[in-house]
Amino acid sequence: MRRRRIRSQAGFTLIELLVVVIIIGILAAIALPNFIGAQDKAREASVKANMRTAQIAAESYATDNGGSYPSSVEVGYKSYFPGGASDGQNPAPTGPINPFSGVTEFPTAGSLSTTPQGLRSTGGLTGAPGEIRYLSATPPTTYAIVGFGKGGRMLGGTVAGTYLGLSNQ
Repeated sequence: MRRRRIRSQAGFTLIELLVVVIIIGILAAIALPNFIGAQDKAREASVKANMRTAQIAAESYATDNGGSYPSSVEVGYKSYFPGGASDGQNPAPTGPINPFSGVTEFPTAGSLSTTPQGLRSTGGLTGAPGEIRYLSATPPTTYAIVGFGKGGRMLGGTVAGTYLGLSNQ
């Protein structure tokens, strides 16, 4: 007498497993670009936070120096960053972290060749991704702080066609 073997229904067939793997691959292909976009937005938000830190340092400097803003990124200005002594003489050991490179760096210096409003409407500056630039006027009664995103262009403003620039005007 021959016994028939009955196939167990407990497992999955190869075709069923392949279908599941293909579905997971399709879902990953849909989700991956959204994830990359979210990472870029998070980095830009970090640049904006670094800009705000530089703005607070400039305002603190001006408060202690009779309303004059720093004319460049020097020791006196650096002392008002987190970790500094806020005395104009003992700078913070490091600047904010650039979210694109992971390097700590203070803002770079530049001159404000137009009004802060003009800078926000033209956005003609370019820089390294994540860079923060402190632009001072002569005499140092006004300043602007700009940041650069992934492509090295100034960060966009809340209104289409404008750019973000923090200033005292």
